[in-house]
Amino acid sequence: MNMSEILQDYVDSTIKKIVDKPDNVKTVATVSTKSVIVQIKSEKEDLGKIIGKKGRTIESLKVLTLAIKNTQFPNDTRRVVLEIIEDEDSSFLDL
Repeated sequence: MNMSEILQDYVDSTIKKIVDKPDNVKTVATVSTKSVIVQIKSEKEDLGKIIGKKGRTIESLKVLTLAIKNTQFPNDTRRVVLEIIEDEDSSFLDL
């Protein structure tokens, strides 16, 4: 497995354990020259659980995801970005 797959699987499985509707959670990882972006889409009701009070849950997930990248791929200097997709018109869930 490559880095984007490992990080996407970790984020996906972790978020599915937090939310009320795990079947509606979708994640997509994209790799660019300077970063690895993991996009998260879920039901609108579950967004609060993913973000957490004062953003603590999503920030913790970012720290853990970065730690996984740094231990599995120590020579990779790309940063890790987690994005929560909130656009209702997005076709993201159709992927």
